[in-house]
Amino acid sequence: MQLDCLTELLGFQGYRVTAVDWFGKRAGLTGVRLRLERTAAGFVCGDCHRAVAQGYDHTWQDVHHLRLFEHHTVVRFPRYRVNCPACGIRTEALAFTGLRGPRVTRPLAALVAELCKVMTVKAAAILQGLHPGTVRELDKRALARTQAQRPLDGIDTLGVDEISVGKGQRYWHLVSALDGPRGPEMLFVGNGRKSRSLAKFWRWFGKPRANLLTHVVMDMWKPFRESFLRHCPRIHVLYDKFHVIRHLLNALNDVRKAEFAKAQGRFRGLLAGKKFILLSRQAHVRGKAREALTALLAANATLFKAHLLKESFSHLWSYRSRTWAMKFFRGWTDQLKWSRLKPLQKFARMVTAHLDGILAYCEHPVSLGFIESANLKARNVIRRAYGYRDEAYCKLKIIQACTPWMNEFNPWPVGPATHSMSS
Repeated sequence: MQLDCLTELLGFQGYRVTAVDWFGKRAGLTGVRLRLERTAAGFVCGDCHRAVAQGYDHTWQDVHHLRLFEHHTVVRFPRYRVNCPACGIRTEALAFTGLRGPRVTRPLAALVAELCKVMTVKAAAILQGLHPGTVRELDKRALARTQAQRPLDGIDTLGVDEISVGKGQRYWHLVSALDGPRGPEMLFVGNGRKSRSLAKFWRWFGKPRANLLTHVVMDMWKPFRESFLRHCPRIHVLYDKFHVIRHLLNALNDVRKAEFAKAQGRFRGLLAGKKFILLSRQAHVRGKAREALTALLAANATLFKAHLLKESFSHLWSYRSRTWAMKFFRGWTDQLKWSRLKPLQKFARMVTAHLDGILAYCEHPVSLGFIESANLKARNVIRRAYGYRDEAYCKLKIIQACTPWMNEFNPWPVGPATHSMSS
């Protein structure tokens, strides 16, 4: 009766538990081995999945399974080879375990992949009594399978950005879907930031889907623009607001440096150490920092004007009409005509050269913040994975961390075995 209960709880179709053995401690855990006996007739070829009437020969195989209470659990069963008419002698295919790779059952592999979403590989290995390399391989396989089977329908707006990796001039490009049926999500991580570096992405994405793209959000990096215009001639380019604002902040910082270089006496001490409160949005500066900013702007008219121009420029993205957005930008640049703010004048010329891509946001407003948040999450994953030698695994973890539906923690999905037990 107890073994029949274990058989039903185990839920392996075509097998029943015949014995329970103890085998001491493993990785600090007591171990239990469940011996299984085949009850189903017929076999399935592991290569072509053709049904075969009889087995050729068999050996006993041990695979790790979900823990039984606090006990490390191993399942021992006869694994047959079959004489397939099409493939020859092959190992049989089983529903609860794979043919190659780590010797674990599918439920345990699925749980390990879920645990790796919320804890480190080492912690998941300790919890399940597995080797860290086994846990890493299981997680990588699950991520690769999800990435290969992910839906790409309904995507018409992409975003592309790059991050620096390691020492030297090494970059990875990140391609995201910003406006799709599943919401913003990361699609692809590849090496390099040149035009030809995106060739692997275009092969993976496919030409039919590329022809359906209407907009792309990027920074003002020419190779990315050339690649998208070559593969999607009808696409409209939008320049990312946060990269444009970053150039504006760099220009304001150049003004600050110039004023600091010629400052003397009391004002030089007032200006020292005020970089970040000057570059921050005024609404986010509070308390003593707000008092220091007020004193600084009151003491220097040049910084006061540059700061006002910085604060007002972000209103450019609040318009839904190109005409009114253009009118605002012309009024903003008119304020620079008689000033000596050369860094801001240089910034205005750069924006004028790329104005068409900036004003395209008026006609197609998309979530611009996802690209910057994905960039930050990607850096956190790389920092957390410091020392990993598997670059492909790191890229898959970045995709998972930046894709909400892939990163949902669901350790106990309801499966067929659960339904049969409840009925």
